[in-house]
Amino acid sequence: MKMKKTLALVASMAMAASAMSVFSAGASAISEGATKIDFEDGDCSFVYLNTDAADCVSSGLEVVDFNGSKALHLYIPKDKMPKIWFDLDSICARDVATQIGSISLDITAAPEDDSSVVGWKGGTMGSAGGFDREKMQGGAAQTDPEWSQGGDFEISAYNVNENSPTVTVEKKFLLPSSKYTATGTNPFFGVMVWKSDANKATVNKKTDDDGNETEEVVLGATCGYNLYIDNIVLKDKDGNALSLGAVAAAAPAAEETTVAETEAAPEAPAETEAVVEDVVEEDEIVVEEVVEEAPVEEAVVEEAPAVAEEAPAVEAAPAVVEAAPAVPAATTNTNTGNASAAAVAGVMVLAAAAMVISKRK
Repeated sequence: MKMKKTLALVASMAMAASAMSVFSAGASAISEGATKIDFEDGDCSFVYLNTDAADCVSSGLEVVDFNGSKALHLYIPKDKMPKIWFDLDSICARDVATQIGSISLDITAAPEDDSSVVGWKGGTMGSAGGFDREKMQGGAAQTDPEWSQGGDFEISAYNVNENSPTVTVEKKFLLPSSKYTATGTNPFFGVMVWKSDANKATVNKKTDDDGNETEEVVLGATCGYNLYIDNIVLKDKDGNALSLGAVAAAAPAAEETTVAETEAAPEAPAETEAVVEDVVEEDEIVVEEVVEEAPVEEAVVEEAPAVAEEAPAVEAAPAVVEAAPAVPAATTNTNTGNASAAAVAGVMVLAAAAMVISKRK
């Protein structure tokens, strides 16, 4: 009896660990082996807005159609400065991050409407470790690497309703000490754009004595503008694009151990069996009232799904998943979280049903 309970419980734990592993690796929708983030899949769950300064933008990020493809978009209110952080642990495995020699991306500014001018916009790209996902801040202690800036850029246009040219910005790691490390905390890189001119405008047309017509742009009140980011590439020291996806997670290692334990369960020490027996005893209390009147064999098989659906422990499963260290905190931009959480809940239902059946046996 104990042996059957042990095998059933360990098997159910293996299924749950497998589901959690899938959820961890699926925190970002970036395809394994991709070499560029082009946002064509609509996912921006790995992007955050820094909120550690009063003048920073706090509105949401989104993926939109722009210039014939998809791009990351952020509307910048007047007199505000955006700080956009990209979470590397949700973009690539840590052993890939440690190979980064430079990071490049395309950035464009566009006017708020057809009566606006973007004006001069300068900015920079930087990188660090220690991003605080809970407070949405860069963190007090930024290490591995420490905060460093590079890849300065200018995006501007001076005609009414004119987009700036698309600028490719590249940040290079000049010293080994400025690269990401295997033991660093929450490595990230970011884009900042300085507060500067974006104005409503009027166009005055003039005709000279020879009949030549000219236009004069007259700037008025300040206004907001649009920012677009696309085609992010992580490169090694030789300038080759690194493979993305396959985000590092601790769950696969735990999964292998669980399988090994399942195969070796018949020879498990008596001490282990006693612990498992106690767990089954506790589960008996949860399901006892529902199966109390059921016939010994057949009724248990028919009613087990209903017992599993009502077990309160199943609904608590998503909270366990969210606590996994390798999974970045969810943001309003996450497009994949609900489906993954539902998958975990379903697996935990099967696990609970397995324990009920093993008890009756």
